[in-house]
Amino acid sequence: MKPLEKWMKKENLGVLLLIGLLLLVIALPVKKNEEEEPTEEESVQTSQSLSQEDWQTRMENRLVQVLEQVQGVGKAEVFLTCEGTQEKVVEKDEAETVYERDSRGNQTPYVSSEIYPKVTGVLVVAQGGDDPVVIQNIQEAVQVLFQVEAHKIKVMKMN
Repeated sequence: MKPLEKWMKKENLGVLLLIGLLLLVIALPVKKNEEEEPTEEESVQTSQSLSQEDWQTRMENRLVQVLEQVQGVGKAEVFLTCEGTQEKVVEKDEAETVYERDSRGNQTPYVSSEIYPKVTGVLVVAQGGDDPVVIQNIQEAVQVLFQVEAHKIKVMKMN
């Protein structure tokens, strides 16, 4: 019984307790992240560049759809050049950012408005691009849709 009394001293009980806690911490399963998550800055830059490309592509595709419906244009392709990037304006209450929560409890900044890139030039290649009336109609449509001056719009005939 002497060996048991030797281990029952206060100093030894504290050491045994700490060793037990250490073993418990070591034995706990740890979740490993297989993928390295991008930092917030990288994800914002990536999402901004993707959203600009998405916006530009959507506008090009939509303009093609509209122009192909115009009499005399025929098949068309469109290329837009833009200045700047798409920006989201975040709502702020004094100096604090306002957040909204989704059903899972995740917080995202409240976006009050979005500023789209400015279209600086448009190239339209159309089957009817050799007819002056069709060229005039295309230029007027692009001017109305994107507020681009006539000298920044080029209409060409498609092969």
